[in-house]
Amino acid sequence: MSDATDVGEYTRLVKEHSRSVYRYVMRRLSDWTLCEDVVSETFLIAWRRRDQFPPQDRELAWLYAIAFRVISNQRRSRDRRNRLTVRIALEREGSDSASNDSSEVESIIKVVKYLRDDERVLLEHVYWERLTYREIAFILGVSENAVGTRINRAKRNLKSLLDENSDWARTAKRVEGGAEG
Repeated sequence: MSDATDVGEYTRLVKEHSRSVYRYVMRRLSDWTLCEDVVSETFLIAWRRRDQFPPQDRELAWLYAIAFRVISNQRRSRDRRNRLTVRIALEREGSDSASNDSSEVESIIKVVKYLRDDERVLLEHVYWERLTYREIAFILGVSENAVGTRINRAKRNLKSLLDENSDWARTAKRVEGGAEG
């Protein structure tokens, strides 16, 4: 196929099926921003696999299959991030009781999204991938000392966010308790 034919076929594919794929994804995610990401990625994968376009009567099923795999990959990534936050919570100092662990895990899940991306990635490398400072330094192209400094800063920022979240939770409980009494 020539480039012009590829573009024409792809354009037709997008025009004919983008709404159906969007609805398919939206029924599974019910979050329009995630939905848009999945649909975009689905059609990007379709473009990369344009040499594998199925017959027209199977195009929509083919796109649904791609979207299904993209959604599955996103869910696995989300679950890995959640497991990471659990691991971080369990490795924090002073988490002795199971109920404490549970509330800390919930707190970490709520606040970890507020960390900068680079800080979150560093903590993933340390707690999820269990990489050494040397390995992280190699990946990032910085010194081991820089990695140590950045990890300490990320932990400090996470602790600060957790403390703020804890203060907010205590205030909310006090307000809720006062409203009921």
